[in-house]
Amino acid sequence: MQANSAESYYPSGPWLIALDEMYACQAEDGQRIEFDPKSIQAIKIITNDKGPFEEDIFWKLEYTGGSCYFPSSADKDGSFLNYFQDLKGFNNEAVIQSMSSAKNAVFVVWDRNAL
Repeated sequence: MQANSAESYYPSGPWLIALDEMYACQAEDGQRIEFDPKSIQAIKIITNDKGPFEEDIFWKLEYTGGSCYFPSSADKDGSFLNYFQDLKGFNNEAVIQSMSSAKNAVFVVWDRNAL
């Protein structure tokens, strides 16, 4: 876990909207951004103190050239988590810790540079 004032604990996007050969995010202004999933440099889970009545857990994908988010509640069937758990070096312990967090915190669950 890491407390980092540079992180936004209350993300406002861009939001992940499609997972295919290319991933797609959409910014608040409607701009669509596509990136290759192979360009992902880090995957983080951001938690905040707004739960349980507001969204309080977000995934953050940091890719070459940008980043995008999606709320944990959007992964209803667990397919996103299952896909990324196959990445070498994926930190399942950090996922477990993040799911029980009620604080503003950042959990790095995968970092390409740490391999």
